[in-house]
Amino acid sequence: MSEQITPQLRLRVFAGPNGSGKSTVIKRIRETEVNENVKLDLGVYINADDIAQSLKTGMFSFEPYEVNCTLADLVKFGETSGLLSDDFSVEQFSKSIKISGRKLSLTIAECLDRVAQIIARFLRHAFIAAKRRFSFETVFSHESNLDDMRLAAEAGYKVYLYFVGTESPEINKFRVALRVKEGGHHVPADRIGKRYVRSMELLKEAAEIAYQGYFFDNSVNNEPYRLVGHFKVIAGEKEWDVIPDDQMSIWLRKYYPRS
Repeated sequence: MSEQITPQLRLRVFAGPNGSGKSTVIKRIRETEVNENVKLDLGVYINADDIAQSLKTGMFSFEPYEVNCTLADLVKFGETSGLLSDDFSVEQFSKSIKISGRKLSLTIAECLDRVAQIIARFLRHAFIAAKRRFSFETVFSHESNLDDMRLAAEAGYKVYLYFVGTESPEINKFRVALRVKEGGHHVPADRIGKRYVRSMELLKEAAEIAYQGYFFDNSVNNEPYRLVGHFKVIAGEKEWDVIPDDQMSIWLRKYYPRS
């Protein structure tokens, strides 16, 4: 009787500040062929922005994720998620949502983004517990993302980090403003600036958890993004690709110094 081979668990994290251009990178990664006519398997894709859009236009369904969730489950998770605060308490959270079967609707519109973030994190934990392959997208401005990466690594996942950065938060602010004009969702400029700094400051710690890390610079408008750093852990040590100094980015040197 032959042994059944268990597929390697993989988590792919697409991170970077608002307006960095993660969507462009993700699209290209999705199209990557690992074998002839076989594209890279990202597993189930979890994105708080997509969840928020579903809530905004009607309701969110757990059905496509094959996850069951009651109101009590989600509220209990919210209490320990690190995503609640004085201005968004557990009481307010529980009052802001309604669940029927696998459908969740929002009862307080102002809580949209907060609720979407908690749902996204709940799904991540559900997938890790069920040992299912998945990916998630994040602006990476909250340390809970590191916790989820660690949890996955401890559960046997190979964690891949794809980080998209720019040289200045002003670039990100400009792109988000342009996106709003084209019908995209608005993010206040001051929030973009704060998230930029927090995201960059968490970069190195995230890379310490990852099995492979890819760092892309997307600073120049209307030009392709550039791979400015890549490592793979071999025998417990990071092996970095050799990239010429003139092709490195200032932000990667600043936030992930390797000397």
